[in-house]
Amino acid sequence: MVNSIQFKSNATAVSYNNRRTAPMPANNGMDDVFMLQEMEMQKAQKKEKSRDRWNKAGVMAQIGIAAAFLTTAGIALLGVLGLKKLGAKGGSAADAYTTVKLKWEDFAKEKSVAALDSKTTSKTLRDAFKKIIDSRGLSEKAKKWGGSSDNKMDIMYLYGHGGVGKTYVAKQYAQETGSLFTCIKYPDLGSPYKDAASMKISSAFDNIVEHANKMKDRKIVVCIDEIDAVMRKVPDGQHGAEEVAKSRAAVLTGLDKLRDKCKNVTVITTSNYHPKNGIVDPIALRRFNNKIEVPLPDKEQIPALLEMYMKDIGAATEAKFFKTNEFKNFAKKLEKGGYSNGEIELIAKEAGKIFSSSLKGVADADLKRHPFKIKYLEEALKMNGEAASKTNKLMDVKKAKAEPKAPKTYDELNWFQKLIYRALGGRKE
Repeated sequence: MVNSIQFKSNATAVSYNNRRTAPMPANNGMDDVFMLQEMEMQKAQKKEKSRDRWNKAGVMAQIGIAAAFLTTAGIALLGVLGLKKLGAKGGSAADAYTTVKLKWEDFAKEKSVAALDSKTTSKTLRDAFKKIIDSRGLSEKAKKWGGSSDNKMDIMYLYGHGGVGKTYVAKQYAQETGSLFTCIKYPDLGSPYKDAASMKISSAFDNIVEHANKMKDRKIVVCIDEIDAVMRKVPDGQHGAEEVAKSRAAVLTGLDKLRDKCKNVTVITTSNYHPKNGIVDPIALRRFNNKIEVPLPDKEQIPALLEMYMKDIGAATEAKFFKTNEFKNFAKKLEKGGYSNGEIELIAKEAGKIFSSSLKGVADADLKRHPFKIKYLEEALKMNGEAASKTNKLMDVKKAKAEPKAPKTYDELNWFQKLIYRALGGRKE
């Protein structure tokens, strides 16, 4: 019996992507082909999108490069124009870093500082300045007779605690002698560029010489603030030692130039350091023929300083507050605490602010019912705390320890030394 069942012939192998794969049923073959085609189309679309993104990124990069180039070109153009403008004023690009133009003031006309003989200045300081002024005002014959004719220029070293008013005293001296005044502040001479600070110092002294020679009939006072910044001893090899040495040399050279060329100039320098505490270079200090201490305010100065700083408080001046015993006792407290001029000014100004705040909401007609009281000064004192002079060690002078003296006689020996001396057979003689 012949079997009637017929079998389909096996499907032939199909090639996909040049690969030989196992044969699949005929009814699934077309579906798989369509699927593979769709995958290929998706890959092609992804590549197209990627190319679009890269094209856009390239365009943006080109725009950015062009913008940066235009910005750089604009800045360069402005720089050139600025340098041309600077050159038109008589300077070069380097002058912006090495040239110093000083400001000149005439306190004799402005009367903006207190007189040197006022109670705000200590008596010792007034006497020291009076001697200098009197010696400068002598005739040539009197100078020769007194042995001071060779003093071409006074160079003063004012030292004292921070805030005692050293620069202010220099202004008072300028006002007293009718001199033009200028101040060289070392922080303004600093520069991050090498040698620029010393070049600025030289430029400042050249400016002074030029000004003094143009006005030979006028006295000039030059104040160099914080001179210790360039006069201190810096060990070789320490960071910044070379620049400090160059700046110090520029100052000393400038002082010699003024001494030789300008008889109408007085130089007043200020420092927080005592000249004998070893911080300021002793060789450099030889240039200074007057070393004067500006002390902390005394019992005569403090009331005068408080009154001067509080003169705008009408409630205190009209009510004669400064003559009360409470005010005098408060001034004694400041003297005992060792407060400086600057600290006293802060206390006075702060007391005025506290008092003003208490007047908020008070009608003008009722202002006289609110007098100034000592409690406002007391509160301001608490806000400012302890005097800085108590913790300031800049004025301390290093004192060498006294070596013990060897006893010369028997009586100078202590009891133990005498015992040993007698035990060794020594005599009392």
